[in-house]
Amino acid sequence: MPYTLLPSPPASQPPDQILAREQQWLRECAHDGQPRAHLWQGPQCLIVTRKDVRLPRYQAACAHLAAEGWPVYVRDSGGTAVPHGAGILNLSLILPRTTTDLAHYYRLLGAPLLTLLGEYGLAGSYDFVPGSFCDGQFNLVIGGRKVTGTAQRWLAPGQDHQGAVLAQAMLLVVGDVDEGTRMASRFYELAGGELRFLPGTSTTLAHAICWQGSGTELVNKVRARLENLLTEGQLPPLTLSA
Repeated sequence: MPYTLLPSPPASQPPDQILAREQQWLRECAHDGQPRAHLWQGPQCLIVTRKDVRLPRYQAACAHLAAEGWPVYVRDSGGTAVPHGAGILNLSLILPRTTTDLAHYYRLLGAPLLTLLGEYGLAGSYDFVPGSFCDGQFNLVIGGRKVTGTAQRWLAPGQDHQGAVLAQAMLLVVGDVDEGTRMASRFYELAGGELRFLPGTSTTLAHAICWQGSGTELVNKVRARLENLLTEGQLPPLTLSA
């Protein structure tokens, strides 16, 4: 199905403003039932979940990390702390709620990304990657390493709407993913949490295809291709789960 492509914010815009805008689009989708897609990048930072805010030294961790150039922002979807930055392309699908099957929305989210990976000669699949940040059944994995993390947030049906789903993916295109992994672990260490993540559990598209050009060039190529896949209905049909 084709998606309405939403405007991308400047890469310098703080992620909390971007995430708040997505929540507004989620509410609009619940009322009009129109699927939307949002591709965006953010500055270097960590984005954590609401439950992470309850860690005993959360505020102190945020102050430490901001001083190190890794400010912390909070999202409404699940998972764990994740790194963001110039080499990471974020895809959000904003979808009408048509089933209670979580996997259905993850497969819709994964469809354009798997198509993209296939066009680069990469056999992507869904799988857990123990030791990776934000690990889950619907990671996209190439060569045993995570290249995409995923999460969801549901807006339950109300008196005047049927509900909607925000499905989010972060595609690791270029950059030092081990440094991002280390900083996600550092957040939990500083905040008093138990989670720790392992280097070598994630990879980038650039590394997987031995990319020799600039990182910006590859990000732009990937963004342009995803825009086409999302807006021109080039994706294979997905059967709705019961």
